[in-house]
Amino acid sequence: MNSSISFTDPGAILGKTFLRIAQVILVILAVGAGYMAYLGSEGLFSDWNIEMDSDLVEFFPGVDPESWIIYLFLGLALKFLFWFGILAWLERKI
Repeated sequence: MNSSISFTDPGAILGKTFLRIAQVILVILAVGAGYMAYLGSEGLFSDWNIEMDSDLVEFFPGVDPESWIIYLFLGLALKFLFWFGILAWLERKI
């Protein structure tokens, strides 16, 4: 049996191509969000004037507004990596 891609099904080739392009975009976005989190941890966003909602301050009293930026970008990076994993799993199923 030949385990290479069958060139008789253009839908499978188109699907794999779309998934590869989406995976590359998600990795670039994850690296960018991770870099922004790094810059936030180095104090690049320290001069931003951020006001937190009082509800969030009640739930997380020890977190300063500058840390929220780091957590936001880390959450985005993790979300992008999660969707990259979903697309990689889906690519194996095609």
